Amino acid sequence: MSVLKPILGLEDAFGGRAMALRRLQFRLFEIYTAAGFSEVIPPLVERPEALSSGAGRFLADQTVVFSDPADAGLLAIRPDMTPQIARIVATRLSHEPVLKLHYTGPVMLARPDVRTGSRQQWQTGVECLGLAGVEGDVEVMHLAALSMEAAGFDGAILQVGHMGLIQALVEESDTSLETWVELLARHSPEDMANYLKTEPLSDVAKEALMALAAGQGDAAWLRAQKAQMNDTFTLAADELLNLVETVNDKLSGEVGIVIDAAVTPRFLYHSGMVFTGFANNSSYALLHGGRYDQMMAAHGRDMPATGFSFDLWAWLDNTSYAD
Repeated sequence: MSVLKPILGLEDAFGGRAMALRRLQFRLFEIYTAAGFSEVIPPLVERPEALSSGAGRFLADQTVVFSDPADAGLLAIRPDMTPQIARIVATRLSHEPVLKLHYTGPVMLARPDVRTGSRQQWQTGVECLGLAGVEGDVEVMHLAALSMEAAGFDGAILQVGHMGLIQALVEESDTSLETWVELLARHSPEDMANYLKTEPLSDVAKEALMALAAGQGDAAWLRAQKAQMNDTFTLAADELLNLVETVNDKLSGEVGIVIDAAVTPRFLYHSGMVFTGFANNSSYALLHGGRYDQMMAAHGRDMPATGFSFDLWAWLDNTSYAD
């Protein structure tokens, strides 16, 4: 095999494509800096434990691990940068009660992305730590909307859900939460119906899961379901409804905010509110975000945390910004 043969899923960038990435990268840097967020630049490699702590199997399955020739033991190439932010905040920045951070840089997946076939991404993101309640969520969602607008996406919409809803519906199941999230992410009522045949769930929970798989989990559905579910579901539903109402009041006209109880995270380290960003000229999620308080606790610092991230390469492939 020729040593010059390209590696499947990895590509070079040069000329206009490289210039377009830098232009958008700098524009986003200006937006985040103006909002009071400071840049952090984590290393490309980490100890595997730092990446997997509180992150779940989804992230572990996408992590390339290797033995360090300099005798540092096992190291891993990051597939996502949020766990690195959690590690930095829990150690190097542990004296700071509130942190507003942003970052940008390459990440590598162990397996090609199902949609694009790529193993490389230029991940950019924002993290707000130490602010409980809706204050941090509103600020992060606002920056998500500004980011999509800066990249040239029209009609930005944030679909907002809550992991507590899914957890409440499947708490009587022995099947892992990861499996349920993967199933809901397919948006296939047929697949959901087949899977529910052998699940020991109540009829009410099964009907709710079928509705979510069919894309029926909007605000009206959520309000109607609250009285039929358990306390965990009701608590998450009230939190989500109140959050969306607050965000709509504060960001009126800047971005569309809609409830979708079937929203699933890209990686399973989110433990509360989750959201995805869409726009008129994109048929897939442009960004993913939400709360990850439990990951911070797993890194040894129990504090509220919320943020979002996206792939700049994918954005450039689906917007006129690069023209």
